[in-house]
Amino acid sequence: MDRQMSDADLLISPSPSPPPLFHCDYTDWSPSFSIIPSVYLLAFLVGCLGNTLVWKALLRPHFQNLALADLCFLVTLPLWAVYTAMGYHWPFGQPLCQISSFLTALNMYASVFSLSMLSVERYWVLTGRRHSGHHAPRRCPSRALWILGGVWALAGVLALPGLLLRSPRAEMWWMAALSLKSTLIGFLLPLVILLVCYCSLAQLLSRHFGQGPRPDRRRQRRLLRVIVTLVMAFFLCWLPLHVNKTVSMLLEFGFVPYSCSLDQILLAAQPYVTCLAYLNSCLNPLLYAACDPSFRKRCRGALLMLCRTSRRGAEGAREGKKDEGEEEKEERSSAFPTRTQETDRTVEEMVGEVGGMVAEG
Repeated sequence: MDRQMSDADLLISPSPSPPPLFHCDYTDWSPSFSIIPSVYLLAFLVGCLGNTLVWKALLRPHFQNLALADLCFLVTLPLWAVYTAMGYHWPFGQPLCQISSFLTALNMYASVFSLSMLSVERYWVLTGRRHSGHHAPRRCPSRALWILGGVWALAGVLALPGLLLRSPRAEMWWMAALSLKSTLIGFLLPLVILLVCYCSLAQLLSRHFGQGPRPDRRRQRRLLRVIVTLVMAFFLCWLPLHVNKTVSMLLEFGFVPYSCSLDQILLAAQPYVTCLAYLNSCLNPLLYAACDPSFRKRCRGALLMLCRTSRRGAEGAREGKKDEGEEEKEERSSAFPTRTQETDRTVEEMVGEVGGMVAEG
């Protein structure tokens, strides 16, 4: 695992590997073995809590799908934290390495495809509204499920190299092809689709959408603002990593004139751009909370319900312990009489003995 050998390779910080014909000084290369693992663990805690709330509070399938993709990746963050803290040494064995790499790539593809489907759905709804007299076209639950299933199937197929080809014998050209594939299909192609989609939506909103009812316009604009914010956050978080790994590959294969200073800059930036990309999975719930007041209300309601449930459980446990204590006390009192009971029994025995003596006399 010390070398990254699959589609998820350059999603993870590598060790320095300059070309053999060049001798660069890497003695000053010292990535943070404490700050980045701490950030990973914090992102794990915040992201798991936030995406669980998103799953509970937002009932839209596409948002739930995005939260599920983030949760699938977030469960691997503690492993990446240990990996980084140990100087990029993987102590968990080959199978867990393959599974973690697969989930990392799966998250990237599933997230960007979910965002693309969200944007296309908004475009379809708003253009359908314009042609049908400001009434949204009917949604088909079965079609939404088929679309989500297709998103996960495509993401799983594209992420398979991280599961199957994670071995030290992977060829460098194969690595480059997989890296190029992840950049083209997982970043540039969705970016083009989203740009076309949102440019068309901007024209539509400026020309036609202002004619609908005011509450409906407000709700649609808020939803569109949330989606645009999520899309911008995704691309801003992942852009530095894709630029870094693409330039590194071009440098490695001689398409860009080799420079020690450039290679050192890319190597020094790699852990931090990777960390920024990973943080995207915990940012989405915070962006929902910042952009959508209804989401904040639902989160407060979900947290209050959780607190009430836990409080009732604690009270029930205390009452159960109290009842058990009272039962044990009664059992002890029946098995071991108190001093008053013993005194009463002694008095009764003495009275009985005196009565017996009188009867004998």
